[in-house]
Amino acid sequence: MNEIQIRIPSHVIGPLFEEINRSARREPVVFGLVSHAQTSKRQLILVQELVLPPESAFLPSRGHGARWSGAYMIELLNQALKKKLGLFIFHAHPNVTNVSMSRDDLSSADDLLPRFQLVFPDRPHGSVVFGSESVDGVILMPKATKFLDRFNVRVIENHRIRTWPTVDAPSAERLQLARQPLTATPLLRSLLARAVVAVVGLSGGGSQVVSHLAALGIGEIIGIDNQCVDRSNRLATPNLGWFEALLRISKGTAAKFRVWLTNRETTFAPVKARIPEKEALDALKRADIIVGCVNNLHARADLSDAAARYCIPYVDIGLGLIPDESAPGKLKPLVAIAGNLFTIIPGGPCLWCADFLTKAKLDDETGGRGRSYLRDGSDRDAYVSCFNGILAAEAAAEVLRLIVGLESRREFRRQYDGFTGTLLEMAIPRKPTCHVCSSVLAAGDPVWQPISQGR
Repeated sequence: MNEIQIRIPSHVIGPLFEEINRSARREPVVFGLVSHAQTSKRQLILVQELVLPPESAFLPSRGHGARWSGAYMIELLNQALKKKLGLFIFHAHPNVTNVSMSRDDLSSADDLLPRFQLVFPDRPHGSVVFGSESVDGVILMPKATKFLDRFNVRVIENHRIRTWPTVDAPSAERLQLARQPLTATPLLRSLLARAVVAVVGLSGGGSQVVSHLAALGIGEIIGIDNQCVDRSNRLATPNLGWFEALLRISKGTAAKFRVWLTNRETTFAPVKARIPEKEALDALKRADIIVGCVNNLHARADLSDAAARYCIPYVDIGLGLIPDESAPGKLKPLVAIAGNLFTIIPGGPCLWCADFLTKAKLDDETGGRGRSYLRDGSDRDAYVSCFNGILAAEAAAEVLRLIVGLESRREFRRQYDGFTGTLLEMAIPRKPTCHVCSSVLAAGDPVWQPISQGR
């Protein structure tokens, strides 16, 4: 049986926990509208939005539990059906370490979940209860007849990702992780070893990100690149040399050997494909974090969409040498060594919100703009290994920050200036009109339904 993971994006988790943990005469309940996706090792349930029922929806109850009217239930089911989403019930048993569903919770789930499935059988439905460090519940997967009760919940917050139930560890180690999060304790090593990080693009920046992640002890690194090493890569990274270029070794094979030399407990899974080919997307879906090290905007757009669709934090890095286009002559003077580092948390601002991606920029790139580091339309090579290394190290640090929970605001894009060696933060608001944030986030795999005979 594949692992089931419920992923809750950052803009949802705050309101959800605030509501279900508040003090009230009745048990606070929140409904979640969910999509889902399938990978080779996991079934993903993605919480797309919350529905907080009004007080008028509830009926008087003798106990602490909650009862709501049939009229409200019909309204809720119509909303889920219209959006082609499943329906989950969330509540909490605060201050309970090892939480479990009560007899009333199980009875309610036995009654309601099959009804939900009758209305829309193509999405999962479930009931989940949160404790202080654990979760419990039952899930009815699409078109299934038996409840499943083994799952975990991935909580994606602004400064970290957490998986419940949490790793079992002594209280002293938990305290040390909270106060000295970079200390190499068994708990931290376990968190790193459980992580799956996908690195897309294994050239200048990506090959160095992979080395850093292996040194950290990341459990599995997925390396996605369909190219072989050539002579130009020697100027962009210290990890691809004359030998790999001479033999035209694939970049995935070169990275796998580098990982083996660095940490034999880290698994490296090479994927010789390009985004958005199916093999690459299937590999991305099972990652906990994506690091994009691609050299064009179209690949970034595809990565941004995939990360949002499956609720995966996405760290994007890139570098370019910018000439003065207004200067006379063919050889324009260099005016900027510009790098970019942006961490996109599902539910926070994305590359489209930041105007890093726009339709005009994508159209301009399609019109023939070069993909080399030197942005003058030529294919000339450039010495950029050290600059790529700075961005690669910072990208690996972002992965570490997300896993250990180092406090950091991520409504910023960091712009790197290679002339001065500085990173400048620029605040990025989330755009209400952004198509990725409004329609792609937590969309999951498409649900295909046959067209009725009458249409």
